[in-house]
Amino acid sequence: MNSNRLPLFDWFYAQGDVLVTVSLNTEGVEVPKDLRQEEFADFVLGESPTPKLIADDVGVSASMRFSGALYSCYFPWTSIVQMSGTDAAVQFRNPLLTDTPPDSKEMHKCHNRNQHSRKKSKPNLRLVK
Repeated sequence: MNSNRLPLFDWFYAQGDVLVTVSLNTEGVEVPKDLRQEEFADFVLGESPTPKLIADDVGVSASMRFSGALYSCYFPWTSIVQMSGTDAAVQFRNPLLTDTPPDSKEMHKCHNRNQHSRKKSKPNLRLVK
């Protein structure tokens, strides 16, 4: 599932540290309890910060330090919503959103509505002597 992210992760990892943004509410994510209060969190993965990192077809696991204590973290690929390195960043679409494009008639209505609402406005700034 989402193992197509593994080659992308490998590409970033070969260049250095990888910053991943993780949706902490995704099933299977393992992080310290105090981080669970947040919806998203950023983690730096690389040879120096996470030397025992394992990335496979299912996700990424790594030991990380939080407030001096070592914790085994796990991020399924479905939980990683963004990866970035020094030269690039990739944001993944939310799979819960529909892939169906809007109806062309609806798009036309919105376009016409926007054109009508674009009246020339008077300047908001006036010079007072």
